[in-house]
Amino acid sequence: MLLFQQKDRASTETSVRKFYVFSARTAVNEQLCQQFRLAGFNAVEGIEQDITQLSHFTIPDNASGVVVDIGSSTEVMEMVNTLQMQVPRKVWCCVVGESDSITLAQTFAHNNVGYFNLHMQQDLMVQAALGGIELRNNRSAVNISVLGCKGGVGCTTIAWQLAGEITRLKQLPTLFIQGGCGSRDLDLYAGKKLSQEITSLQKNLDIMSSAGGAWPELPSDIAQHYNFVVFEQSITTADKELMRQLAEKSRCLVLVIERSLASVRVARGMIENIELLRRSSHTPRRLFVCLNDTRPVALDALSLMDIKTLLGHPIDIAFTYNRRQSPPKQAKKRLIHSPLDRLTSAVLGGESARKKSRINRLFSHLRRGN
Repeated sequence: MLLFQQKDRASTETSVRKFYVFSARTAVNEQLCQQFRLAGFNAVEGIEQDITQLSHFTIPDNASGVVVDIGSSTEVMEMVNTLQMQVPRKVWCCVVGESDSITLAQTFAHNNVGYFNLHMQQDLMVQAALGGIELRNNRSAVNISVLGCKGGVGCTTIAWQLAGEITRLKQLPTLFIQGGCGSRDLDLYAGKKLSQEITSLQKNLDIMSSAGGAWPELPSDIAQHYNFVVFEQSITTADKELMRQLAEKSRCLVLVIERSLASVRVARGMIENIELLRRSSHTPRRLFVCLNDTRPVALDALSLMDIKTLLGHPIDIAFTYNRRQSPPKQAKKRLIHSPLDRLTSAVLGGESARKKSRINRLFSHLRRGN
């Protein structure tokens, strides 16, 4: 009798789990959906969409599993980044493709994403979906470090606003952590008294304060809950070992600087650590430099060209000084995206921030010319 009860429970679980197959190819959609239905998954739906050609795609709220057809694409890290930013951690996912390369499959596996050959491994794919807890739970969160290169540079404000925008746009679990070397004023931003425990602030956004300077090690059961982790920290007094640890733990780094030699020197040290890590590691890391003018620009301040030359890296985003607390009404109607919009888009894998900045300046000149 117990055996029949267990069988009924397993049958019920597979019948209520909703699986989605993303493929631009109608035949592939039908074929993969049929495989899941034959295995006992009654709720299966094919969506004709090629995510390799999209900057983002939408996962239905009731999804329990996602299968993505990547065709003949071999851009592993681009696909991994897309899945990390779009697929909730509670949803099992895998990719299928035309290639039978063992190296390709191993590279996906190294990033905790299952890859299956479309023509020879469909049975293995279904078996993985039936028990697919391990790969689902081991997918890494997108770790974003926002690092202040001088005290009072506005790093906390930028990091806080960035975390809010990511939560608003993605609607996925996000954790904001403030490190122990900065201003320690996260409670003022959140309007809550904080400890080193995780505090729920709003839907999909949790916050916590960390006492140390290094990227905090979260327990695995907690870390598995979040798609994005934003870590804000000051690195003004950080040594090379700490800088390297922050770079190793981060998938994306945002350096916040001002127009001073001291700020640029700290940023340059961090950039050198990132470049060394890039040469010794196959894991890509994206870097964005943000210039934040928190006060009027002094006559003896470094120019944009000076900063670019000293850093050996361009300025990706510039937050210009504005004495007004809120933008004027006419500014709200402008089509130009704000620096925060451009930074958020860049961090989430959108169009190059520098390219957008050049386009915006072009449209600005055209409007003034009219």
